[in-house]
Amino acid sequence: MTSYDVIVVGAGPAGATAAKALGDAGVSTLLLDKCTFPREKPCGGGISTRVLNRFPYLRDALKKIPVNQVSKVYFESPGGFAVDYESEEPLYLMIRRWEFDDLLLSVARERVEYQPDALVRKVVYHRDRVEVAAEIAGEKRIYQSNIVIGCDGANSVVARSSGLRSGGIQHSHAIDMMEETPYQELNFQQRDRIYIYYRIRSHFGYGYIFPKTSHVNLGVGFKLDYYLSHLRGEHYSHHKTFVEEMTNKQLVAGHSNRGNFRAFPLPISGPLARTYADRVLLAGDAGGFVHGLTAEGIFYAMVSGAHAGQTAIQAVRQRQFGAEQLRAYEEAWHSDIGPELRKSLFLQKVLLNDPHRLDRIVCAAGRNPELAKLLAAYATGSIPYRQFKKGLIRRALPVYLAEKVRAWLRPVFETRGSDTLPGTDSGRDILSKRAS
Repeated sequence: MTSYDVIVVGAGPAGATAAKALGDAGVSTLLLDKCTFPREKPCGGGISTRVLNRFPYLRDALKKIPVNQVSKVYFESPGGFAVDYESEEPLYLMIRRWEFDDLLLSVARERVEYQPDALVRKVVYHRDRVEVAAEIAGEKRIYQSNIVIGCDGANSVVARSSGLRSGGIQHSHAIDMMEETPYQELNFQQRDRIYIYYRIRSHFGYGYIFPKTSHVNLGVGFKLDYYLSHLRGEHYSHHKTFVEEMTNKQLVAGHSNRGNFRAFPLPISGPLARTYADRVLLAGDAGGFVHGLTAEGIFYAMVSGAHAGQTAIQAVRQRQFGAEQLRAYEEAWHSDIGPELRKSLFLQKVLLNDPHRLDRIVCAAGRNPELAKLLAAYATGSIPYRQFKKGLIRRALPVYLAEKVRAWLRPVFETRGSDTLPGTDSGRDILSKRAS
């Protein structure tokens, strides 16, 4: 039985970031993944540009793979109101996970032991060690360590074996259905702009078009409990309907390729109640580190992975691996990204549950450049919630309240046969801001 100080299960952004921190510190580390990299990974593939400031080594590393920098964002509300915003600086980095994850792994594996094709079947926690049972080429192997860091995705074996996650995922996850297809098959001309549709076809979901360097990534997502109770059916049919709608809008040209279609679970209910226990830490999707409103997970996976790695380093140096020692991990990420993730759930509830409120916000943003800028910056993760809220209170709240009053008055004036709302543009002008 081979022993290590730390075993990291899952070599995606969270696991690779944790492993890099451990390897740089000289901690004996084993990194396991069920796949051989590069491997296919269904994901929108958008990252906030602030990842470059948080992880400076990425500035040089990203030069090795294709990265499409996006500076334009189009939002459409359930009622068809739209905002088309252009930033002077890049807002989003569009990458293919096939290439990005392999890049992160190549940086991390320089100082750690890496075992691909290792399907973790079981994790057993003892008083003095952790045992990880993995199947490799049909052969069962058992590794042991002082700590295990679970970065093994939404269906994390580590999370369930530790008791930190239990029950079903219907109420805590979304189902994302997407394809990533070369432009030669499914063309999208506006490659410096992303498109986001909220509550598509009146359903509790979203649609998106994300342009990569050589591929377009587009798809739809729905809250899983809503999908199971209201939609169901074949996954691909919902996705194909969205592609056809985008084709009719002349945003894309060509045909969907079913061979590139994937559906996958996405945690959207915030971090688990606890992300640590005796000899275990959870990071990335395994711990629920996904933004509740924008569904961005890569940045938060890397941040949580970095904190998990640093906490494990301190535990190894002090030879203390119990929950009391590892609590520092939760305190660290709470202080760093906790407020953002909590507020994202609040906004998810108040915005996505009320299509009329979302209509008012997007309509107001279409009339006010400052609000449009705030909305675009927050939706792409360029600014944290604190900065978003500060900007709303200072400049955008009066505009939003005025729009709410207009929404209340519009039926009255329409009943009277008047097109004009007092003190504003005409009613026709307001309605003309709806997307075609």
